[in-house]
Amino acid sequence: MLLQILLNTPLYVYWIFFSLLFVGISQLKTREVGIKRALIIPIVLVILSVLGLLSDFGVNFISTPFWLIGIILATLLGAIIKKKKEIIFHSELKTFTIAGSSVPLIMMMLLFFVKYIVGAVTAMELEILHSSIFISTFSLLYGLFFGTYLLRFNNLIKKIKRNTSKL
Repeated sequence: MLLQILLNTPLYVYWIFFSLLFVGISQLKTREVGIKRALIIPIVLVILSVLGLLSDFGVNFISTPFWLIGIILATLLGAIIKKKKEIIFHSELKTFTIAGSSVPLIMMMLLFFVKYIVGAVTAMELEILHSSIFISTFSLLYGLFFGTYLLRFNNLIKKIKRNTSKL
């Protein structure tokens, strides 16, 4: 069954997978990144999270509350964890120095596989797709991704504002 799923997967899905894998692997090392490039990744992943919710489940009384709970959980976890990952903004160069981490790779792969699972279940027209447990679980995951990527975007913006206000 797994082989059939993989064989029936459109080629563009493999392109998305390898693109996310490449971007995630590139974030394992400390790197210098321009403002646009640093901000585009969280923006794209926020959009993918929202589109995932809207295209897979729509806005309804099951998906929306669980999506919002996911966002709240991501915010709370972000406040509790307080990453020690160093992000330095260089205002004169308009670049960030971002310490390497496996977290972005893990998060991108998780989002990809969540979308892939929902896509496969949808394509196979499995009954579980319409169950409230499936909808609430995957809506919660989309909310966690949205909240995590939004926090990342917000942290980058804060670094920019802090360093430009010092000038």
